[in-house]
Amino acid sequence: MSTFTCHRCAANPALASGATEPMANAPFSTDYWKGIQAVTCEACWVAWKDMEVKIINEYRLNLLEREHRKLLKKHMHDFLDIEGKGTTAATPDAVASEWTPES
Repeated sequence: MSTFTCHRCAANPALASGATEPMANAPFSTDYWKGIQAVTCEACWVAWKDMEVKIINEYRLNLLEREHRKLLKKHMHDFLDIEGKGTTAATPDAVASEWTPES
């Protein structure tokens, strides 16, 4: 039996939720989402869902646009520390300088 470690909690002990289990349900049952589920605890997933709404509103994202979805996915990876880099973003970086509505 393998031990579960949430990348976000491990990167920032102040966020540690004490969770020993991955998030309960992945949004989709694809390999990509199973990978997200394998490194994210339920508490961090709930925190992301709250942050996701803020990011969509702050950047006025239209999720019908591919570039907007890519931007949201980048923020999710940064927030949850999916790659396990040991750093988590508490709030979105100022990416507005890189992104314009015309692109």
